[in-house]
Amino acid sequence: MDTSLWGEVRGLCLDPSVRDYDVTALSDAIVHIVDNVGDEALPDHIVAAVNNGMFTIDEGSLIMSVATYSTDDEGSRILGVLARWLETGVDELRIALALAPDSFAFRSRVSRIAALTTIKDRFHKFEDRCNQLIASSPDY
Repeated sequence: MDTSLWGEVRGLCLDPSVRDYDVTALSDAIVHIVDNVGDEALPDHIVAAVNNGMFTIDEGSLIMSVATYSTDDEGSRILGVLARWLETGVDELRIALALAPDSFAFRSRVSRIAALTTIKDRFHKFEDRCNQLIASSPDY
């Protein structure tokens, strides 16, 4: 992980619970990172940054959420990575980050519900979030 790429993002990440940050500047900083590492690699870079203590899990979740609408494909490739993380369902940090965005990581409602049901059954700490996503899951 190239920590120099994350310096600008680090400066823009404030307390995510307050949501007092410049979303445009954060989005632009994330796009700069995507230009360097690629959007499909970005989620793993976020995981590495959280694991290395550069960001808290809440900050990583914020970055992931902003990233899903900052790319030229409106987060489609990132959401594909997050869907694979949820389907695999073995790494708690990746699951937590995949559950963070407000976007749905699956094209199919059936696949989405199956993955979320498996996650909530295996990792009870994610049960409320999975139930929330299942209940608000669009019918497509």
